[in-house]
Amino acid sequence: MVSYIMDENEFRAQFSAKSVFRQASSLDLSYVPEKLFCRDEPIKTLIFNFRRILEEKEQPSINCLILGKGGTGKTVTARYFGRNFRTIALEYDVNLFIEYFNCINFRSKSKIIRELLAKYTHGSGRGFSDDEAIKLILAKLINEQGYMLLILDEVQILSSEEVLALLDIAETYGHQNAKLSILLISRIQDWMRIETERILSRINEKIKLKPYNFEESLQILRYRSELAFKESLDEDVLEMIAQIVVDHKNMRHGIEILRKCGMYADKEGLNTITADMVREASNDVYPTFRGDIVDKLKDHELLALYGIARSLLSNKEPYTLVDDAYDEYQEICNTYNVEAHVKMSFRKYVRQLKSLKIISSKTERIEDSERGRHLRITLLDIPPQKLMELLEDIFQKKF
Repeated sequence: MVSYIMDENEFRAQFSAKSVFRQASSLDLSYVPEKLFCRDEPIKTLIFNFRRILEEKEQPSINCLILGKGGTGKTVTARYFGRNFRTIALEYDVNLFIEYFNCINFRSKSKIIRELLAKYTHGSGRGFSDDEAIKLILAKLINEQGYMLLILDEVQILSSEEVLALLDIAETYGHQNAKLSILLISRIQDWMRIETERILSRINEKIKLKPYNFEESLQILRYRSELAFKESLDEDVLEMIAQIVVDHKNMRHGIEILRKCGMYADKEGLNTITADMVREASNDVYPTFRGDIVDKLKDHELLALYGIARSLLSNKEPYTLVDDAYDEYQEICNTYNVEAHVKMSFRKYVRQLKSLKIISSKTERIEDSERGRHLRITLLDIPPQKLMELLEDIFQKKF
C-alpha cells in the first residue's frame, strides 16, 4: 500500500481545490434562510399574536408555543419570525431585542436569566436571586425603551415550575413593567411531560407543525441546494432526497444528506452529486435499523429503550449512565400512565437490549467514588432522536 506524505505545498493546495459548494453554511442546522417555504400559516399566526406589541401603547406580554416532531421546521420558523419581526419593529420605532436560547445548552431558568443579566447589565449575576435579576433586566428594558422577545427552544428540558415562572413574569412584576414576550418551542411528546393547566392558561396561542409532504420537501430542498451549490442538482436526485424526507418525516435528514453529498464530492474531487452518493449519505445519517426486533420487544423494554435514547439526547454524550436512563424511563412511564418497574428490573431490560444488539454497554471505574464502577450505555446504529420518534409512534398506538 502506497503511503502519501502531506507537506506544506499539498496542505496549501487543498485550500485552492475546486468545491461544489457556493455557500456550505446554508446547510447548517442553525441557518435561517431569506425565504421560508411552506410555513406561511404559522408565520401569519405569530404575526397576528405579536403585532399588538407594535400597535398598542401598553405593549402587552404575549406567550406562544410552537409544537411539532423533529425536522418539521419549528426552530427555523421561530427564528425567521424573530429576525423579520425585529426589522418591522424598527420601522415602528420599537427597539425590539430578540434573544434565542436552546435549553439543551441552558438547562435552567437561572442560567437563562443570568445570561440575559450579563448581556444587558454587564454584570455576572452573582449575589442576585432570580427575582432580583429579572427586575434588573426589566428595568433596563424600560430605561432603554426596549422590548424583548425571548425564544426558548427545547423548553421541555426546564421543569414545569420554571416554565410557569417565566410565563408568569407579567403577572408577577406588573404588565406595565414586563416589556417581555416569550415564544416556546418543543416536540409534542416532550411537551406533554411538563404541560399543566396553569401553563396552558398563560399561553395565548399553540401552533402545531405537521411534517412536510413530498411537494413541500422538494420545494425546500431545491431552494436550499440552489443556495448551497454552484451547479443545480439533478431533479431525480432531489426527488430521491425528498422521498427520504417524507419517509422519515424529517426535513433535517434531507438537508444533512445534501451537506454530506457535497462534502463527499469535494473530498473525491467530483463535480456532480449522484444517486449513489445520496444512498450512501442517507445510510450514514440514519443507518439501517433493525425495526423488526423493536416490534418484538415487550412494553417495558420499549420504555427502557426510550429512556436510554432520551438520556443520550439530553446529555449530548456518546454514552449515558444507567441511573440517568432510569430517570428518563420513569418519566416516560409517567407520561403514559404506566407503572414504572424498579431499577433492578430496568437493568434486566438493559441486558436484554444488549443481547439483541440494539444497545451496547461497558462497565468503567468511577474515579474518587466508593461505588467503584458504573455501567455506560449507548445505541448501536440509530441516532437517539430518530429512535425516540419511532418509539413515540408505537406508544401512541399501544397506550
